[in-house]
Amino acid sequence: MMLPRLMCAGLVLGCSLASPLARAARDDAAAAEDDDNEGEKRQSDAATSFQRIEERKPRAGTPLIDQKLFPMGGRFELTGIFDYSFNDKYVDHLGGSGAAAFHLFDWLAFEGFGGYLLGGETGIIGNVRADGSSAKRANEGQECFDDANGGNGACEPQLPDMWMTTWFAGGDIQWSPIYGKISAVSELDLNFQLYALAGAGAEGITRYLNTGGFDGSQVRFSGNYGLGVRLIPWKWVALRAELRNYNGLNPNVEEHNANDEDACTSGYTLVVGADKQCFPDISTNTMFQVGLSLLL
Repeated sequence: MMLPRLMCAGLVLGCSLASPLARAARDDAAAAEDDDNEGEKRQSDAATSFQRIEERKPRAGTPLIDQKLFPMGGRFELTGIFDYSFNDKYVDHLGGSGAAAFHLFDWLAFEGFGGYLLGGETGIIGNVRADGSSAKRANEGQECFDDANGGNGACEPQLPDMWMTTWFAGGDIQWSPIYGKISAVSELDLNFQLYALAGAGAEGITRYLNTGGFDGSQVRFSGNYGLGVRLIPWKWVALRAELRNYNGLNPNVEEHNANDEDACTSGYTLVVGADKQCFPDISTNTMFQVGLSLLL
């Protein structure tokens, strides 16, 4: 009788000890299954929301956001400019001008300008006047073409582009495709525009003579084109720098020989190979212009 009782007691004890272990195993299995289901759900959600870069294109007609700190569209610009010529061959210039512009859009502006210049001859012309063929003709008493036709009798150098600009005025169109920001100084929002320009105008021109005076003033029509940058540190102020070319047709260069003058009445002669050819006297003034603008 004792043995069956001990066996029953052992079974009861074993069942009581095994029940918590089995319950814990079931709980662990259920938790693992829940974790697996949650992971699969997250992967499914990620796969649903993930798109390749080439697929994430804006819909047709979606406007782009233009975050320009100082937009220029619809504003007036008044500018004082310092003008300085460089890369000069025969004559150089120094002066000042003013400009007024209206920016129809951020990228398009119309401008009118005008100013005065002081001109002078470079050292090359000084050497020509002292030792060139024209000086030798004058020193030796040889007749120049302008002597025989009521000219100044000074036997001027036969060189193109010797006319100096005294005043100029005109207009241009500015196209500004690039707007950006310089981050060199974090406390200052230094925005900028890069622009190209093209226009036309008129110039008053004269030239220095061997007699020590100046020739009569004439008007020369010219075209201008160039590139510029506009720095905008504040809403109402801008700094401008431009590189601009002015091109125009000069008056005829008087030839020392009457036959050459008859063959070339609107330019200058130049020997090319074995032939003497006639070329138009086209002026090219390259100006570096810097200015301070008031934006309204």
